[in-house]
Amino acid sequence: MPSFFRPHSLFLGLFLLFSACAVSQPKPDTGTKNKKANAYFFQALEVANFGKDAEALDLLDKALKKDENFADAWIFKGDILSKQAKYAEAEQCYKTAIEKNSQAYDALQSLGEMYFHLNRYEESANYMNQFLATPNLSEARKYRATRFRDNAVFAQEAIKNPVPFTPKNAGPSINSESREYFPGITVDGEYFIFTRVVGQNRNEDFYYCKKVNDTTWGPAINLGPPVNTEENEGSVSVSADGQFIFFTSCNRSKKNTYQGRQGGAHPREIYPGCDLYYSRLEGTKWSIPRHMGPIINSNQWESTPSLSFDGLNLYFASKREGGYGGSDIWMSTFENGRFGEPVNLGPEVNTIGNEETPFIHPDNQTMYYSSDGKPGMGGYDFYVSRRKDDGSWDTPVNLGFPINTGGDEKGLMVNSKGELAYYSSDNRPDSYGTIDIYQFALPAQFRPQKLNYAKAIVLDDETGKPLEAAAELFKLSDGTKVISTGTNSETGSFLVVLQANQDYALNIAKEGYLFHSENFSLSQGSQDKPYELVVRLKKIKAGTNVVLKNVFYDVNSFELRKESQVELDKLTAFLEANPNMKIEIGGHTDNTGNAAANQKLSENRAKSVMNYLIGKGIAANRLSYKGYGSTKAIADNATEEGRQLNRRTEYKIISN
Repeated sequence: MPSFFRPHSLFLGLFLLFSACAVSQPKPDTGTKNKKANAYFFQALEVANFGKDAEALDLLDKALKKDENFADAWIFKGDILSKQAKYAEAEQCYKTAIEKNSQAYDALQSLGEMYFHLNRYEESANYMNQFLATPNLSEARKYRATRFRDNAVFAQEAIKNPVPFTPKNAGPSINSESREYFPGITVDGEYFIFTRVVGQNRNEDFYYCKKVNDTTWGPAINLGPPVNTEENEGSVSVSADGQFIFFTSCNRSKKNTYQGRQGGAHPREIYPGCDLYYSRLEGTKWSIPRHMGPIINSNQWESTPSLSFDGLNLYFASKREGGYGGSDIWMSTFENGRFGEPVNLGPEVNTIGNEETPFIHPDNQTMYYSSDGKPGMGGYDFYVSRRKDDGSWDTPVNLGFPINTGGDEKGLMVNSKGELAYYSSDNRPDSYGTIDIYQFALPAQFRPQKLNYAKAIVLDDETGKPLEAAAELFKLSDGTKVISTGTNSETGSFLVVLQANQDYALNIAKEGYLFHSENFSLSQGSQDKPYELVVRLKKIKAGTNVVLKNVFYDVNSFELRKESQVELDKLTAFLEANPNMKIEIGGHTDNTGNAAANQKLSENRAKSVMNYLIGKGIAANRLSYKGYGSTKAIADNATEEGRQLNRRTEYKIISN
């Protein structure tokens, strides 16, 4: 059946009303004066309520023989025939009702809905407009009819202006004879995670595949316990660094734990139904999932979480109180060590209908979600909305036809490059089962902002063994900390997202080691190839030197640019943490220009750094400076890349 069709719902409602008060109240007025016709009509209602449609049709024919002008009987018969996909016969019944009774307004609504599901949108809109002129319509019926009318108008235009859409099955590694849906992919595109229905109990579990090459995924592997249980797990969101997952689990346990406000584990009765959980990757194993507690989870339905690239905002769908309709999209912000009270995204995004399956792209500005409350093709459609500078959201845009259909579209996600979208669809000719995951090239107008990422492995410089270290990413323009993360405890790896049109400083630190810095300049355009780094941290010992990659000067100037503050404040904190350490600041240039001038410039630049540190409270007797000019090159001065590496500021440990 079409997702919006409501076979003889008006008459079943009438039957329930009649049944509830049949002893003490007269039967509702059906519009006929013929007692026999009326009796057959109510018998038809009763048997139809138990799914006996053939018997109901026979009784309605008997009623119509008694009163051929019985409009309600004609409409009821049309609804049953529509349910049976006998649309031509149903159409004739509805039109006969209108012919027999000019006030058979329900027939107008039934015709409008039937025409909509038959893709006869112009006729649908016409009949819905006629129905909306009915006097004294209830708000509920007016809302339903308006939705159908608006959808019909939208669908006419959408079909005239289709968007490019060539879905491709994601392949046998991901899809099977079972149902697969709610796709997810890591920022680096190395892992694909999704929900699969398994076993005789039709249990939902998470599976993942590892990338083999650009066109092939490895075999699907069950994520296993403790994340997967005998209950249902679905709709997972993987953090940008791949170290956390946030997911929905339904009826997981009557007893569980959640991370309380003070950071401890507290027992709590879990509301029956669907709540949000999270788990952390500890080495190569996922931790026991934590319930997200009563601030995020209410006594209503929560589902489909999506975590922002910086880990600071969690988006999800909920039917909690305070929304605009059935289910709304909410957002919680991570502050002071916990996720705070969720905030509704407001009427621009949410409607009196239902909004579900939000996906916030790693660009942190583009959100894709599903709604059945905005003009669309019918059922749930995919929409895209972009966050404005003030935090509000642009008017959502429907992704168009044929991406959206008359059915329900849910669970769209887009890869980090913004080029490929993934979604689930049922009963396509190339499917392996009933519901499979598909991919398609996202039309340009719906794509998110470009971004990149840096992926690193942190090693001990002497032993080559992975290190568990802290990593922080800053915007150089204003010193804002964008991401605070850490390496995987077993592999030493981490990943940070780099948004376009920004310059970044990355600092990596571990107690007992010299901190390491990197610079990513994206303000002049992002390179397509990700940054892949092997960072070798050096232990603190005399004679070791480190390049300060985020200390900047203008050409032929020794005045520090404001973008240097992030790096120099990090060096200040490092010296404060090691109060006995003494360092030398070294300035270096390339070999272009006058050697004497280069020597003087390098001295002045080193002195500028020393003076900055003194100004921050570092004792002058712990600091010295020296200019080396072009005498200690670390790269070939014959290339611009080499000369850029040679123009540097370093610090060297004198004693610790």
